[in-house]
Formats: sequence, C-alpha cells, structure tokens
Amino acid sequence: MGTLTEKRNLLKELQTSFIQQGLDQSLSRKRAMDLLIEKGLPTSKSEEYKFTPVTGILEKVFSASTIKTKQSPVAISNLITDLTCSVIAFVNGVFSREHSVILDRELKIVTVNTFDSDAANDPFDLLNQAFANDVVTIDIASKKSIEHTIAIVYYFDSSEFVFANPRWQCNIGRQSQVSFLEYVQVAGETKYINNKQSSISVEENSHIEYTVIQNGLDTDIQVNNTQINLASNSTASCFTFTFEGQIIRNNLTVVIDGQGVDAHLHGLYLLSGKTIADNHTTVDHRQPNSNSNELYKGVMDKGSKGVFNGKIYVRPHAQKTNAFQSNRNILLSENATVNTKPQLEIWADDVKCSHGCTTGQLDEEALFYLRSRGISKEEARGMMLNAFAAQTLATMKNITVRNFVEGLISDRLRKSY
Repeated sequence: MGTLTEKRNLLKELQTSFIQQGLDQSLSRKRAMDLLIEKGLPTSKSEEYKFTPVTGILEKVFSASTIKTKQSPVAISNLITDLTCSVIAFVNGVFSREHSVILDRELKIVTVNTFDSDAANDPFDLLNQAFANDVVTIDIASKKSIEHTIAIVYYFDSSEFVFANPRWQCNIGRQSQVSFLEYVQVAGETKYINNKQSSISVEENSHIEYTVIQNGLDTDIQVNNTQINLASNSTASCFTFTFEGQIIRNNLTVVIDGQGVDAHLHGLYLLSGKTIADNHTTVDHRQPNSNSNELYKGVMDKGSKGVFNGKIYVRPHAQKTNAFQSNRNILLSENATVNTKPQLEIWADDVKCSHGCTTGQLDEEALFYLRSRGISKEEARGMMLNAFAAQTLATMKNITVRNFVEGLISDRLRKSY
C-alpha cells in the first residue's frame, strides 16, 4: 500500500517565516501579509495564473530560510561591456550601496521602509511588500537629461535557494529624460526566485526608455510587477526580451493619466526547452487625446510555452484615444504551445482601438522561395525568424542596447532553432 505524502502549505510556511523574522511588527508589512492570506497564492484555478504554475514550482523548491547578503566582494558587471551605466545593485534581493555605482549627480538615491498595500492587486506584489527589505527610491529632478543608462542589476550568489523580494521606485520630474536597463546576473548555479516590484512616475513632458533582458539559467524563477504612470505629453517605450528561464512572469501596467501621451510596449520571447514565459500587460487610458501601441511576438520550440494576456482600458473621459495591440506567435514544434488573450474594454465612443493575435508556423512558400535562390534550409529559417523578431526593436533609441539585443537574438536563433 502506497504512502500518502502531505501536500506543502506554502502560504502557511511563508506566514510562519514572516512572523519568525519579526516582520509583523511593521503595520504596512502586516497589512500586506493579511491581504495575501485573504487573497491566497494563485493556483491553476486562478484565472490570471492558470497557464503559469508559479506556486506549484515554488512548492517544490522553496526554502523559507533567510538569505543574508554575502559580505565578501561580488563580481557585479555591466551586462553590455561597451555601455557605461549607473548601477543600482541588489545582492540576493537586498539593495547594496557598496556595489551600486552612480555616475550622474542628478540621481538621488534613498531607501524607505513604508509600503502601500492598498494599491496592490497581485498576490506576488503583496508577497513582495511583506518581505521586501526596503524600497529604493530614485529621484530625478525636473529638466534633467540623464546621460548614462540606469542599470538595475539583480545579483545572485548563494549555495541555498534565494527568496528575493527587491523593490524600487523612480520619480521623474518634468521635462526630463532617462533610460533604464534591467537584468539578472547569477554566480554559479544559484537557484532563486526574484519576486520584483517596481514603479516609475513620469511627470509632464518627460521621456523614458525601459528595457528588460531575461537570459539567465534554465532554473530561474522570476515574477516582475512593474507599473509606469504617465502624465501629459510624456512618452514611454518599454521593451521586454525573454530568452531563458524556468518560469518567467511579467506583469506590466502602464497608466496614461494625461493628454498627449505616447506609450509603446514591445515584447519578444524566444523560447526552447521547457521554459514558460507569461506576459500580462495592462494599458489604462484615463485621459483623452493619447496613444498606445503594443506589439508582442513569440517563437516557441520543443516543450516551451508562451502566454500573452493584454488588456486595454479606455475610460469614459478618454475620448480620441488611439490604442492598438498585436500578438504574433510562431510554433516550431508540435510540443510547443501558446495561449493568447487580447482584451479591450472601452467606455468611450470617439476612439480608434484594435487588437489581434496570430499563431502559426513558418510560411512554407516563403521558405521555398529562399531555398530556390540557393539558400540552405537552416539559413532560410534563420533569416525568416530574424525578420520576424526585428520589428520589436524598431523604435529602440539606445543603439548600444539595441545592437546587443540583436546579437542575443541572432545567437539564440542560431543555437536553439
């Protein structure tokens, strides 16, 4: 007769660890934990996470032990060797001034330990609020053009599983300009979850470019909650590139709270093996006379899974809104899957909005045309996939980052497909 194995209660373990670490002494943290217990961690029955079993994977690998920042020097480096960056460093989930480098005097960095639990609607955001060490605040005054890209680096180096909850926010004054680059750096084969939360507030007539590169180990677990608030006449270009990981969940919310705003969201996921990449986006038009354009593309091979859920809200006062959304996918294997769900909710009548999705295989006629010109099958596939991916980079203004990502795409297509 078989032995029954008791199922782990991950939420209970988290609550016990929360109390043992004394985090319940903070009212804001306790409020976040109470809300998390009320809401619960997402399961396969949760609509927002039904294709992304983050909780199930965590139940297999999670350890509630506290991971301390290593005291010995760590080798944090720029992801792009020929790009000089200011660095905001998190070591095993904890902000490290020692390993951060600020190249622009206009950047003001402070840490605070207060949170706003009432604003959270995602369970992992609440989990972050309960366990985050503190909040790193980046302040950029008005009329400042930040010369160097700000690199947000999450560095992991531990022999134990790392339960990381980094949290940062940026306030950008009027008529300013800044570029962000966000990535993970791992020493050895460290296993971790990077449960990150960030928010960026962009004042009038300011401009940001925000790029996320996800290309770690095949054991990486990442949950990324990011919210960007845009005031009148501001612009934001957001780029998310996913190449490797065990399970990657990206929640990107853009709130358009002014007129004359331009928001661009671009994503590319090139997946192989058993990687799961889930992109959930929300564009919330709250004011009239603004534009948003969203394009996410995916290529899935072997047993990988891509998920895209894009929501566009147009509020009653947001007349003369232009909002467009597109998700396109290519499946290279019978075992690869994609689940896509574009959504529009419109309460205004003078708008131009559209959404759509496509899923298919490489065009056999185009492949035959290239081969008839003396191009090998492998080269023809690579050319077609490169052309498919290139559109997601078209509007990137940081040429150094763009060239680097193009190299990653080429390498990925050459090695994996």
